[in-house]
Amino acid sequence: MTEITIDELPQSLQTLFVEVERTKTPLTVIHKGKPLAIIYPATTQTKRPPCGVMKGTGKILGDIVAPVDEPWNVLE
Repeated sequence: MTEITIDELPQSLQTLFVEVERTKTPLTVIHKGKPLAIIYPATTQTKRPPCGVMKGTGKILGDIVAPVDEPWNVLE
């Protein structure tokens, strides 16, 4: 992990961002000897599947609208 102090940051910010992107290693910004921020390289998000990707995978097992022929134990 690369480290840089907050005083050095403004002069080399653009080159540091390019280096973080190229090497894929995080950069730690130090202020008064303590870590202030960690800059991670951006990740690309996976593309979501379009709507209807599960179409045709369901299975109808019976009629859910018709009344039940057997009495439920809960009602007794």
